[in-house]
Amino acid sequence: MDWKKQLKSDERELKALIDRLGEPHEGGQLSCDEREMALRSLGEKLTQMRSYVDDCMSGRSTYEKAVLEYKLRVEYPFFSHLTSLSALSREYVEWSCA
Repeated sequence: MDWKKQLKSDERELKALIDRLGEPHEGGQLSCDEREMALRSLGEKLTQMRSYVDDCMSGRSTYEKAVLEYKLRVEYPFFSHLTSLSALSREYVEWSCA
């Protein structure tokens, strides 16, 4: 599969997971189990995407990697932003509010 198609598909999945976390549920919020499952799915998807991106970047020059990283930040904002947040310590990011 073309890497752009793959990342666009993955970006849509991230958006769907984020929307799921943000949508009200019966009683106004997601249950703790549903929230934990959505957060776990989000983490797994980010890990899968990062692995795919790292694989696509392997064997490229430093310049090519820099250009591709820039394109990732611009074209795939959910992935870029959430990857940056997931790299931070839990004391700086409150995932329960996601």
